[in-house]
Amino acid sequence: MARTRHDRYPEIDLPAELAADRGKGEQLREILEAMVAQEPPGTLLPSERSLAERFHLARMTVRQAIDDLAARGLVRRVTGTGTFVAQPRLSHGTTAGSFSDDMRRRGLTPGARVVSVREDPASALVAERLMIAAGDPVVTLDRVRSADGQPMAVEQTRLPAARFPGIAELITDDVSLYGVLARHWDVRVRHASHRVSVVGLPAGDAVLLDVPPGLPSFLIERTAYDEAGGVIEWGRSRYRGDRYDVVFDTTPD
Repeated sequence: MARTRHDRYPEIDLPAELAADRGKGEQLREILEAMVAQEPPGTLLPSERSLAERFHLARMTVRQAIDDLAARGLVRRVTGTGTFVAQPRLSHGTTAGSFSDDMRRRGLTPGARVVSVREDPASALVAERLMIAAGDPVVTLDRVRSADGQPMAVEQTRLPAARFPGIAELITDDVSLYGVLARHWDVRVRHASHRVSVVGLPAGDAVLLDVPPGLPSFLIERTAYDEAGGVIEWGRSRYRGDRYDVVFDTTPD
């Protein structure tokens, strides 16, 4: 298939026409994804009309291809202006490390804003997760996690109050929970288990993240264990689906 260079994207080789033996929408998505991968955030992409004319496609086919990229957080639409390359998505791995460590490894500045800290008796579910007795005191910490000042996730963490007395007074904005546990109790996370679901953001969380209600998000339930196998914390976090991918590493048997 002959290829040519797009006037506005001289570094990207584009096909002069689409292959006849493959789905045209699929090919267009691949072309646009290649553009997105090579252009900086904020770059204006070709209009639906120009893409439709260039590749002899129906406008609906072009719109569906762009909608797919927008749903994956690769581009963002601005009404009346056009479609732009979005900020790179972050990947959330199933590691034992903290959010703060993860962001620093990416060269980003982690942040945490405390929404509330309270102590309540453990319900049957929380007691089971923390391996304590129902009714035992539990510290519940609600925070908004950010990267370079942009809100990324709403996090709720529960810890056994008897094991970490006074921890509620030690957690303030931009303080690492795991850092506090290491400094004051010499407790470190050895491994963690995760359960991931996809849910729409409820209105309250959407307000905290400054995004529309119902935005797809990753609900990640996490249980962290110490070296002896005891539960350190159990919690649930909602990560913005427009800014995150969830990545799993597996090892063959």
